[in-house]
Amino acid sequence: MDNSEKKIGEYLVPFSDKIILLTNQLRTYLREETKPAFEIVGDSHQSLNIGYGFTEKVWDCYCAIIVYRNHINLSFPSGSSLSDSDGILIGSGSKIRHIRIYEFDEIKEPKVMKLLNEARNKAFKLVEKHKEYYEPIYTIIKEISGRKVRER
Repeated sequence: MDNSEKKIGEYLVPFSDKIILLTNQLRTYLREETKPAFEIVGDSHQSLNIGYGFTEKVWDCYCAIIVYRNHINLSFPSGSSLSDSDGILIGSGSKIRHIRIYEFDEIKEPKVMKLLNEARNKAFKLVEKHKEYYEPIYTIIKEISGRKVRER
């Protein structure tokens, strides 16, 4: 196990076994199915955030797993620009939208995959112009200090 996997394991300790399993399933699936260049992990005060993109910049991520105590959000940082014909995205802000994920199979639904593919393709087109695409995937840990408000 490399150091980043060990650190992510430490970040997941406060969560329930069900949430840990779901997080790991989603990580594996997104890495295999959407082929990001970067996995950016940030342990915030209320959640564990795992973003996927083609640059080291958090706001360039096309999607993110936001791990909360009782559920996981599949977040789309540029979700307001996606064509959500099925109306499954939640949020009313100027950019971010999300879908709540309770079971692994939910991410495999065609309407979710359609959004993931659209978000990924838009992000790739932006970085493709700048030749910033990297292979293979790198995991970046962003430390956030301070008290965490979640408990197991």
